[in-house]
Amino acid sequence: MDFTEAVRYIESLSIQGWRLGNARFEAFLARLGDPHLKYPCVHITGTNGKGSTTALVSSILRAAGYRVGTYSSPHVFDIRERILIDGELIPKELFTEGVAYMRPLIEQLSDAEYGQITEFEIKTALAFWAFEQARVDIAVLEVGLGGRMDATNVMTPEVSVIVSIGLDHTDRLGPTHRDIAYEKAGIIKPGRPVVSGVAHPDAVEMIQRVAQAQGAPLYPVRSTDRNVRATHRAQLGTDIPVRATDAFLYTPLPSPTDSAVRVSCGDWELALQPYLIGDYQRHNTACAVAAAVLLRERGYAIPDSAIERGVQAARLPGRLQVVAESPRIVLDGAHNPDAAAVLAKALPRLFKYRRLILVFGMLAPHEPSDTLKHLLPLTEVAIFTPVPSPRAHTAETLLNSAQAWLRAHPRRSPPLLLTASHPQQAFEQARELAGLDDLILITGSFYLVGEWR
Repeated sequence: MDFTEAVRYIESLSIQGWRLGNARFEAFLARLGDPHLKYPCVHITGTNGKGSTTALVSSILRAAGYRVGTYSSPHVFDIRERILIDGELIPKELFTEGVAYMRPLIEQLSDAEYGQITEFEIKTALAFWAFEQARVDIAVLEVGLGGRMDATNVMTPEVSVIVSIGLDHTDRLGPTHRDIAYEKAGIIKPGRPVVSGVAHPDAVEMIQRVAQAQGAPLYPVRSTDRNVRATHRAQLGTDIPVRATDAFLYTPLPSPTDSAVRVSCGDWELALQPYLIGDYQRHNTACAVAAAVLLRERGYAIPDSAIERGVQAARLPGRLQVVAESPRIVLDGAHNPDAAAVLAKALPRLFKYRRLILVFGMLAPHEPSDTLKHLLPLTEVAIFTPVPSPRAHTAETLLNSAQAWLRAHPRRSPPLLLTASHPQQAFEQARELAGLDDLILITGSFYLVGEWR
């Protein structure tokens, strides 16, 4: 088996879909020797921001001198992005060796009462196995979907982090903030500290309830910025308490990246300048820093200087990633309304441009208009394209959704709406239409962002 064959084998398991529940997966891990029990971990979930927070925590731990395994999803350009060992992609040889080793075990399990494991489960098992082979000191794990029934939820973490709660994947996690918070709170474990950056009051209440039932110390993360609090008050009909016992507070600091932040807890505080850009990275940074401080309280040697270096060094593809200039081209995987709202807020604050040219693709069951309503008011030209997934909305569906929204919200100068048959054609159209001082935004799905070459 070579690397290409290993990837094809993993992808062949996609026909199993996404099945929540871990009895089958734990049975497979037992056959694999339970590699996930050989090292400690930090477990991170959230509707938005969990990928950035995972990257930040991993970078802080590496800056403190730890050998770190990082598991995240989805990947953007290379499947090996999902499994990092000390910040580097898993070597192709180790990737291939792991798949070859697991394949007969997978086939044995498929003949047992549990049945075939899924594509996500084999990726997760490969990460667990690779981290054991690499002798990592600690792993940082990003939840794939939800938390309670996710394949990553088979460990007892040193610290759990719930970055945010929004209405996404409601077909699987439930229709309300309370339902989704219950699923994500499933990563809270007895007696282990949990960081919560959650804002919606129903979600806050649910996480508090689960943490109390588990005897898990709860550390909320809150912004002290009046504008942020006013936005939450307008959206939720209530204010978020700023002063709370054991709360981590963050305050925006001026910076060209719009992400500098001061994080404090009690008498302790630290000013930080992330490399990651955008106002929303302040919240993610505060959640990551809270996790690092709690790890320090659990005996990990993480000085403030390591937190500073780690936050500055963290990188993540597909999040306000600038890949070209003149015209400037920005990639962002915003694929739900909350993510699109913060993206729309960030663009005019971070970039100067004459026109915004939007290249947009999206997967079902997301409703396109819920996301487009945040981006279309900024857009002069929109190009809709399918993405390489059986769940992709057609370009015509996206176009119709945009047209319907614009009819309900007319503009004096409506944007030019176009379609493309595939992403490469959409990218070419955008570059042909763009002037040197325009901005091309490629967004709506990580699957679309990953098609950029």
